[in-house]
Amino acid sequence: MRHLRVPSAETQDWLALCRSSHWLVTTSGVVRLEGGFRGIPLTENAPDETDTCWKGHLHIEVEGKGKGPVHWTERLPKALQQLPPETWPSAYEIQGDVLIVKLEGKASVYGESIAEAMLDQLPNIRLVCADDGVMGDFRVRDLSVLKSRDGTEHTRTRVREHGHLVWVDPAKAYFSSRLSSEREKTLTSLQKLRLRLERPLVIADPYAGVGPAFPLLFAEPGLIEGCLAGDLNPDAVDLLRLNIEYWQSKRADGPLKRVETICDDALQWGKTSTLLGQADVLLVNLPHNSLEHLPGLLQILRRGEPVLIRGWAIREREHLGQDTDNLQRLLHDNSARDIEVELAEIKGFSTSKCFVAFECSFTL
Repeated sequence: MRHLRVPSAETQDWLALCRSSHWLVTTSGVVRLEGGFRGIPLTENAPDETDTCWKGHLHIEVEGKGKGPVHWTERLPKALQQLPPETWPSAYEIQGDVLIVKLEGKASVYGESIAEAMLDQLPNIRLVCADDGVMGDFRVRDLSVLKSRDGTEHTRTRVREHGHLVWVDPAKAYFSSRLSSEREKTLTSLQKLRLRLERPLVIADPYAGVGPAFPLLFAEPGLIEGCLAGDLNPDAVDLLRLNIEYWQSKRADGPLKRVETICDDALQWGKTSTLLGQADVLLVNLPHNSLEHLPGLLQILRRGEPVLIRGWAIREREHLGQDTDNLQRLLHDNSARDIEVELAEIKGFSTSKCFVAFECSFTL
């Protein structure tokens, strides 16, 4: 049977592509290959190996692998499979090769059995951890190791988003893939500003975390010439620096002219002389306080040329019109001109609140 040969770390990305394109054989599973590769079974109507959609990955003939259990609970010991289905967690999260599951109620006493079943079902997972809530000033997850495939218990791992690798550590710094599509929209907005200014941009992200907003921007030739990135969490900044070093090394048009990583309260940026008037774009992702922090961040933006703010916030749904008016008033009160403000719900948060994205373009 024809299989697409891909690095194991890219398996999920290619599975998603093949599934959405109807090229995936659903009666056969992914085959483990030598050298850290996986084989994805392809249907007869999938394009041949020379097609550019495969990005140079080889097609090989190997024996198909019969499908095993569809769900991890089918791999639990027989005695546990007799328990009511609602005993078991209905969802989990995967970051890189780390699986995070919340064990509640009766499931909490079967943590090791659950972890063993998940490792058997998901060959790309190295570590299964229980999510015991959040802790500390930075509200990071309190994770307990349930089971390791290879004996390692560290939670540092890499995720792949839009084809780019990002170092994360769910036990030390917040990361969510839920804004993945918003990061694509940020790229589109910056491309438009780049054309308007006819020069590369400087991006400021004071709440960068491990930096997921940046890989798409770093990879776009000629888009940016510098970044000011930071976070208040020192562990997040350590990963941010590691990520930026990697993304710099992958840039087709060479390293950025200016890169600063800052471990400090974002509200101090507007009081730091070397940062004043330096950025063309400001990213603000502090959902519970984004709009409230904006007045102290405007000083970072360049004067005399068009600039852009993109941000995300949790807001009362019934007050979105007022929030839009307040953004326009804030910019007007700071002598901005040519003001354009967009604010829109992107997903629900609760019965009364929603998660919104806002974008403001103007000249100071």
